[in-house]
Amino acid sequence: MPPKCSNWQELTWSWAYSTRYPAFDQRMEAAANAAWPYALLCAWTYLSDGDCAYDLMDHAIHTASEYIKDHSDIRTGDLTVRLKDTIRSRAKRLAAKNSREVSVGSLSELEKMLAVPPRAEQIAIASELFDRLSPFMQAVVHWRLLGYSWREIGQQLEMHHTAVRRAYLRELESLVQGISLSGGVRSCD
Repeated sequence: MPPKCSNWQELTWSWAYSTRYPAFDQRMEAAANAAWPYALLCAWTYLSDGDCAYDLMDHAIHTASEYIKDHSDIRTGDLTVRLKDTIRSRAKRLAAKNSREVSVGSLSELEKMLAVPPRAEQIAIASELFDRLSPFMQAVVHWRLLGYSWREIGQQLEMHHTAVRRAYLRELESLVQGISLSGGVRSCD
C-alpha cells in the first residue's frame, strides 16, 4: 500500500449496518454523521485511542438498527441521541474494563519508537523488537507507520479490522511478556 499523507478519512457509512429500508438508512446515515465527532471524542476521552471510534460507532449503529426496526417513527434527532448514548456507555464500559488491566506498553509507544528517529540505542531496541514480531505483524506495523487505519489494513488483508487489531495487541502483549521473563531487551550501553 502506498503511504498516506494523514489519517483523516472521508466519512462514509457504507460499512454501517443496513436496515434494508432506504428511509431508515437515510435517517441512520444522518444520525451517524452527526454522532461521529462524539464517537471520536469518547474514543479519545475514555480510551485514549482514536481508532476505537470506529468500533464504538459500529456497535452504536448495530444497536440503533435493531431499535429502529421496532420503532419506525423515530426522528433523526432522537436517533442521534440514541447513538451518542450508546457510544458513551460502550466507551465507559471498555474504559472500566481496561482500567483493571495492567498496562505494560501500548501500540502507540511501539509506533513512536519505530516512527521517530531517536538516539542510536533506541533505534537498536526498536529494531530488535520489530524483528521479534511475526512477518504478518511487521507488515501491520509498517502499514500503521504509513498512516493507514485499522479498518483499511483489515480491508487490505480481507479480515475484519478488529480481528487484525486484536491479533496485533495479543502478539505485542506476548512479546512484552517474553521480554520481561527473559530479562529485557539488550541495550547498547
